[in-house]
Amino acid sequence: MLLLSLCLVAAPEWEAFSSSATPGGRSIGCQLLRPSDATEPKPLLVILHGSGERGYDNKLQLKFLPQLMASPKRRADFPCYVLVPQCPPNEMWSVLSRTRGIAAPFGDAAEDSMRSVESAILHLLETENIDASRMYVCGLSMGGFGTWDLIWRRPEWFAAAGPICGGANPQHAPKYVGRSIWNWHGDADNAVSVELSDQILSAIRNWGGSPKETRLPGVGHNSWNQAHADGQLVDWLFTHRFDPLDSARGGELMLKTVLDRLPPEKKITIVDKAGSLMRPVLKRLGAYDKIDVVDRAPASGDVVLLAPRGNLQDLPRVRSEMANANIQLMLVTAPRFTSEPETYEQRYWTMKQLARMQVIPFADVRRSADSAAPVWSRMGHDIVANGVLTEAGASLAFRTVAEKLAEVLKK
Repeated sequence: MLLLSLCLVAAPEWEAFSSSATPGGRSIGCQLLRPSDATEPKPLLVILHGSGERGYDNKLQLKFLPQLMASPKRRADFPCYVLVPQCPPNEMWSVLSRTRGIAAPFGDAAEDSMRSVESAILHLLETENIDASRMYVCGLSMGGFGTWDLIWRRPEWFAAAGPICGGANPQHAPKYVGRSIWNWHGDADNAVSVELSDQILSAIRNWGGSPKETRLPGVGHNSWNQAHADGQLVDWLFTHRFDPLDSARGGELMLKTVLDRLPPEKKITIVDKAGSLMRPVLKRLGAYDKIDVVDRAPASGDVVLLAPRGNLQDLPRVRSEMANANIQLMLVTAPRFTSEPETYEQRYWTMKQLARMQVIPFADVRRSADSAAPVWSRMGHDIVANGVLTEAGASLAFRTVAEKLAEVLKK
């Protein structure tokens, strides 16, 4: 829920407003810079500030890149909407650790401040003339961590991202494979160790990804000065456009990487128990030389893709029987569609909890589709139509299933 105001800060082009994660909930301050001409859809650039710009004044976050983006030259070079939220004092955009040798994993639930940022983005998509295929995010220091966090939670939203002197936990690497990311870090940074960037970038590459990197020799924490010099990071961001039909790319890269590491004689047999809605996904999996997709009784060494029907209470027994027979069970959800029975939502959450309790690999297509839908619809792409996955929906479902399958095969 957002409340627009007429408060102007620093320059008449900036418009202050507030955003909250839930209607009537606690809000954070935001600033919006509109392009001079929005008769045609324009990109959206989200800028996440560092810890030194936290506050309630809704002004301090306009330092550094926001100030540059408001200059006449940058406005002419990069005509776009610029969203600059402000994190409240004593809060963070994401869970992070600067003192440990490895970045803390982001929590299952986003921080309240980050949820408010997501709410602001969705509101602007509804109220402004934004090109949903050209949304970008970048941030420095605490905002660098926040950038990694946001594209981990909402990978279907952004065409490209530019984290600066931040970090992310390597366990999250699969979500970043196939994404357009340019990471910046100074190797003499005493505030946020460059090791945190090294670890996540190495993990992404190990999964088959190829993030862009600028590692600045002898540069301390202020690596954002080089990143924003001459507009090079923003210029690179703006060369990218998100196409939902390409969303399978990361899953393809991960599967190829994992399959190429298997012994030449090794093949993976996937038993199809996922239902007709997932048939396009199974067809794409079966196109790999080292994967056979079959519909038969499971045997030792198989991976079973199962979209449960009927009594979910049978799952623990099924899981136990398959584990004893050396069969890997993987649960697959399906996107929501209008004809779902009222009990489907309860079934979905029951599946998630059973997967967690039974340590069953869980390909959460439902969540991926729900996350993508409000942005993809602005690009003219549905995920499910007439109870069938669209081409974009099949691409997203394949990405989600392939990502989880690659994790299973890598172990």
